[in-house]
Amino acid sequence: MSVDAMTIDKPIFPDTLANGAATVVVDPPWDVLQHGLHGAVRYYSLLKPFRIKDMPVADLCKENAHLWLWVTNGALRIGYDILESWGFTPRSTFTWVKPRIGLGAYLRNATEHCLLGTRGKAPVKYKSQPNWGFFPVQDHSHKPEEFYDIVERVSPGPYLELFARRPRHGWAAWGNEIASDVVIPGFPVPEYSDTLLKDFQKKTEGV
Repeated sequence: MSVDAMTIDKPIFPDTLANGAATVVVDPPWDVLQHGLHGAVRYYSLLKPFRIKDMPVADLCKENAHLWLWVTNGALRIGYDILESWGFTPRSTFTWVKPRIGLGAYLRNATEHCLLGTRGKAPVKYKSQPNWGFFPVQDHSHKPEEFYDIVERVSPGPYLELFARRPRHGWAAWGNEIASDVVIPGFPVPEYSDTLLKDFQKKTEGV
């Protein structure tokens, strides 16, 4: 059984997400200052900001929801604009402080930022979380494992990660490098998870 993301007009979720996620983490492949010898273009395909903005992220969420959006230093301002275009209000910024100096055309980057936004009635579960963490660097674009613990401490489930590079226990995930648990209209991926396909088949056969 297959699902065509180009022929649907609303997302398809597995049963574990019911009618959407209460918290979404988004780590886009920003096509902003990422070309050149050391740019992210060496590692994966990039997306222009207008394509990222076109993603129906609001439709993937419950009415009351949290959104964590990773941005590069060059895409920081664009990130705020996109977060608001998805219907979320910026609330805070989490900064990942890295133990080594990276690249940079003007200042050498040793940090990366994640914007936290909310919509509806979505208070945090834990009110004493610092807005920074000092975590090791792994392979390119691999976000700290500790970050997901912070998200689960602060934000409600169920959880969904977009542009995920690996599955995570208790989370739904979508991206080019995994078997995705969600079908997003207009944004096909190479493979969908058995869980999604089985749940989708049950729903369609029950109609």
